[in-house]
Amino acid sequence: MARGDPAELSGSHRQLARERAFRLLALTVTALFLAFAALGGAFVWYDRAAAALSHTHEVRSGIDNLRQALTDAESAQRAFILTGDSQFAERVESSRTAAHRQIDTLDRLTDDNPLQQRRIEQLRGLMATRLAIIDQTMAARREGTAGAAIQIIARGEGMAAMDGVRRIAAELEGEEARLEAVRSKQVAAVRAMLITALLIFAGLLAMLFVKALRDISLDREVEADTAERLRVLLADRTLLLDEVNHRVKNSLQQIASVVRLQSRTVEHADSREALEKTLDRIIAVGRVHEQLYKAGGRIGYFDAGHYAEALARDLVESLGREDVALETEIQSAVLDVRQAVPLALILNELITNALKYGCPPDRPSRIRVAFGTEGEGYRLTVSDDGDGLPAGFTPDTKKSLGMRAIEALARQLGGRFEIGQPTRGAAFAVLFPRSQ
Repeated sequence: MARGDPAELSGSHRQLARERAFRLLALTVTALFLAFAALGGAFVWYDRAAAALSHTHEVRSGIDNLRQALTDAESAQRAFILTGDSQFAERVESSRTAAHRQIDTLDRLTDDNPLQQRRIEQLRGLMATRLAIIDQTMAARREGTAGAAIQIIARGEGMAAMDGVRRIAAELEGEEARLEAVRSKQVAAVRAMLITALLIFAGLLAMLFVKALRDISLDREVEADTAERLRVLLADRTLLLDEVNHRVKNSLQQIASVVRLQSRTVEHADSREALEKTLDRIIAVGRVHEQLYKAGGRIGYFDAGHYAEALARDLVESLGREDVALETEIQSAVLDVRQAVPLALILNELITNALKYGCPPDRPSRIRVAFGTEGEGYRLTVSDDGDGLPAGFTPDTKKSLGMRAIEALARQLGGRFEIGQPTRGAAFAVLFPRSQ
């Protein structure tokens, strides 16, 4: 390839573009992985800090509920002592149940804090003492008057126990308030780190996006330049190929003219017939190159159906007989240019033989040419309604030079040559695969 060839430049630019795209992809994947890992860690940390803060709020709420339950029990106790109404006794019991439930909840929530656990145990003992005194006063009220119950209250044991409950509760709440302040700072710090990480992640994506857009723009410029170079190159090569096909066709016409002149000067009939067959073959090959250069920008475009139709009509018309009818059943099929010349020579040989041996001069005749797809390949058939093959003809031993040439050309196409046995006339077919 010449230095500076656009095809070479195109390959080089595409390689550079692929390398750039690969580096960008690797950078993007790495950055996204690290960013996602950092974000995942920040989210886990934030979740834990938020859960710890919520835990502190729950403990403080439990302390308030415990105090309220004991206060409600005291209020119900006093009302019962004064009135003796049983509904206040039921309120005492419901408050006792709520207090026990809250102390159990606090015990569970503070099981990771030994200091708070010790306070909970002290609180549990004081609460039991206070509730026991409430039970004593209520029992005294049931057995007698309110005076006996008031004497028990006057001893002050219940008040001391309740003061101890308030003191321990205050210590518990003070510790939880301290923890809440610490954990609030942790949550704020994690939130700030998370916002920072998100901003960095967004900035990184923006940078990668801008870079990707710039690379895409550069790649498009390279592709546009390469496409223009290739278009010019393709146009030059198409023009050159058309010129070659045109010159080959003209050269074959000159050779055909020489052969035609030579055949007119030969007196021997066999020699003249051989020259005429050679002339027909040269003209058939010339038609192939004529169709190729007339295809314009479609390089290597050879429509076998169009070629078969045109060649068959020209050969029949060249016979100069109006009583020879041509029937065609031809499909359009674009073949590889490497298949064009062998197929053209086969078609010329089969039609020429049909006109020579299958169209007797004493009666009207019919020639049928068919071409189209069959399975995964193509089938060319030429038949006539003449006298048929001679008696005793066997395909393996009675083949002429023309048939042997057809067999060789069929093998060149990767196919096979078949001789049919119709009830009238003769039929020949060539089957060959599509070009790989």
